[in-house]
Amino acid sequence: MCNHPILVKKVICLLVVIASLSSQSGAQGFSSQTQSRLQHVIDSFQSNPANPYVGGMSAAIKVDGLAFWEGSTGFAARNVDGNNNLLPGGTPFLTSTLSRMYSVTKSFTAPLVLELANEKVFSLDDPVSKFLPLNLINAGLNSHVTIRQLLAHESGYSNYTDEFMLQIAVAFQPTHVWTVFEMLTFVHQINNPGAVRLYSSTNYLVLGAIIEIATGKSVEQHFRERFFTPLNLNSTYLAVRESQPSGTTLAAPHENLSPFNPVFQLTGQPVYPDAYTNVSGFPFTGIVSLAFTGGGLVTNIADLAEWGNSLFGGSATSQSTLDAMLNSISATSDPDGDFLGYGIFRTTKISANDIFIGHDGSAPGYRSVMFYQPDRKMTIAILTNYGGAKLYAVAKALFEALPEFTCGNKNKKESKIIVCFNGNNICIDRNAAPAFIAKGAYLGNCQAEPVSANSGKQVSSVEIANLSKNNLLAYPNPFAGNIRLSFTPDISGQYDLSIYDINGKLVRSLYKKIAEKGNVQHVEWNGSNMSSGTYIVCLRTPAGIERQKIVLNK
Repeated sequence: MCNHPILVKKVICLLVVIASLSSQSGAQGFSSQTQSRLQHVIDSFQSNPANPYVGGMSAAIKVDGLAFWEGSTGFAARNVDGNNNLLPGGTPFLTSTLSRMYSVTKSFTAPLVLELANEKVFSLDDPVSKFLPLNLINAGLNSHVTIRQLLAHESGYSNYTDEFMLQIAVAFQPTHVWTVFEMLTFVHQINNPGAVRLYSSTNYLVLGAIIEIATGKSVEQHFRERFFTPLNLNSTYLAVRESQPSGTTLAAPHENLSPFNPVFQLTGQPVYPDAYTNVSGFPFTGIVSLAFTGGGLVTNIADLAEWGNSLFGGSATSQSTLDAMLNSISATSDPDGDFLGYGIFRTTKISANDIFIGHDGSAPGYRSVMFYQPDRKMTIAILTNYGGAKLYAVAKALFEALPEFTCGNKNKKESKIIVCFNGNNICIDRNAAPAFIAKGAYLGNCQAEPVSANSGKQVSSVEIANLSKNNLLAYPNPFAGNIRLSFTPDISGQYDLSIYDINGKLVRSLYKKIAEKGNVQHVEWNGSNMSSGTYIVCLRTPAGIERQKIVLNK
């Protein structure tokens, strides 16, 4: 077995090269165990052999007034050769890295429309024809569609992103700055107005045009005056219309653009391999200018999480606007399983039992999710620059890695909070929790059981057994080939991490370094050439020895 170094003079440490995961995290109000679990989640998706994230991602969890965690992993820009094939390495994706939120932009546009309607700038029952000469732009589109129907995705207009000829036009002229009027010439009427609620980004681009025509002010001015400045969303801006904030880095898009190679060849543009790669050589001006008020915003992860809490917490808008958005959510799901509302929708993809309301974003090179859980007053936000990312799976795993921290009755779960304070679990009024957290308390009980454990489900995202004071974690456990190990040093000094078989024979020496207190360390071991069975992870620290069992099931 794993013994103290003094007692195992015959053990020879064989150092092997391990792929270290570049990551960054920070938190308040969450225990170090919870922080490690959350970072473990995004690291595991980043390096999942079945779907390795070519780019990177940042994620944040914000519990209003109580706790905040943010983490990042992977690359903001992968290295490529002259033919756009991936090379090892790249620029790290940090928590400060900017990324495109795409359709989460609609959660800004809808409340702006509702606020303007409350101010009598227009009525929600005004038709499009009052503001846009739709009969001259595209006579095939119904000009009697109302602002309310645009908000609710009930216009019957096709989604401009599905219009193949428009896709070809963008690929042909990628630097062209598109107007809403130009976009509308490609769109079709596919349903009668009000007949069906069917998601279409076209609706929110038309809303953007109406806002500017009705107010005589640019949408970006409205966003900045009403939302960005009051909420200190200092890293958020409307791309193409506004400049990127100085001193910031925008993540490069990573996508498979090879289907458009015939167009690129025809126009003399670079071509791309049939794989996900860094496609920053392709100008995104056309794509982003088209996205406009349906998907043009850029942000970092802290701003996105703050927006979720501010919007659904009631500080971003009037109560009547928030009520209108929440009450607009359909009782019937759409073909994607979402329950559409004004600029938001309810999803069951994060939890089958807990309500999550927000929006996602999905377009070339980037993905995003921003969802709010009202019982916990908590936002989960994720940004990635990898077009193949499965962010609902990431969000679900992050949620399941959290401790349960509400203790109110079922009708008002959010009213009372569980915190661990001085080693004791206490259930207190939510208003009292900030004072305890300021004195070192953290959300959840002192055993740090995750949400899924408290609901009777097995923890599928993170192994939490045998947590040590250095937060030695193993994921997944049991494992079939690759396993990721992490620990957070409680003091600075020499740390050795090794794998032993059940008979105490050294299998691998994984890590032997000086580690600084509080800096999470990540290593990976591939046990695919080992026999199935139980192994022991041994962490030698300046204070002693810590162990954890892991199980290899091949």
